[in-house]
Amino acid sequence: MSNPALDSDPSAPKVPSEPPREQRKHPRFELAVRCWITDARHTLYLRVHDISRGGLSVRAPVPFAPSGRIEVGLELPGGRRVRARGEVVWVRSSTAAESGPRMGARFVEFVEGEEELYQLLGNA
Repeated sequence: MSNPALDSDPSAPKVPSEPPREQRKHPRFELAVRCWITDARHTLYLRVHDISRGGLSVRAPVPFAPSGRIEVGLELPGGRRVRARGEVVWVRSSTAAESGPRMGARFVEFVEGEEELYQLLGNA
């Protein structure tokens, strides 16, 4: 009786399993809105790179601390506002293809405007 695990050639290329799945829970959208982010050291007006129901990423000219707490303010079309508390999830330095360092954060708690944001993203 043959044992496939023992009989296989270890130098033979292995058929790759499925490609890695996207781990994001929510789709990302480009959204041109005003954004303010405050941490313990800074209050910055930033360009939103992308946004979802779960968080956002921005171009950040100053370093944010991974796992750092932040306050996020967004001004949506029509003057509606979103305020949320968040946490920095990742920080990336600038590459030649990008126009500055980036930071990604997840929303931890909405203070104001959660439904308005969800409605806007649902219509995007």
